[in-house]
Amino acid sequence: ETYQEKAVRKFKEQPLVPIGAAATTGALIMAMVKMKRGDSRSLNNWLRVRVIAQGLTIAAVCVGTWALSHEADAESKKTRQLEEIQAKREERQGRERVEFEGRLKEAEEVW
Repeated sequence: ETYQEKAVRKFKEQPLVPIGAAATTGALIMAMVKMKRGDSRSLNNWLRVRVIAQGLTIAAVCVGTWALSHEADAESKKTRQLEEIQAKREERQGRERVEFEGRLKEAEEVW
């Protein structure tokens, strides 16, 4: 998996995280521009926007991680159920094979 493929996959899994990171970066850049121009009132507003965007990004990471863990739990539960079904099927086939061989042996003796 290349870096680009991994980035696309991660973006599809949790699309709010890169958007939040871009918003945080954009707010920080705007704050630096306002600081360079000496506009302290606007600078403070952009720094607040950065803090809010950063907080929302962290919240998106937490929610996304929680959702992915529950999805993985559901998948593992389905996998366990399928494995149990397969084990029961193999057990039943084994019993049927033994019964068939017993009937076949009896039929050969009668023959």
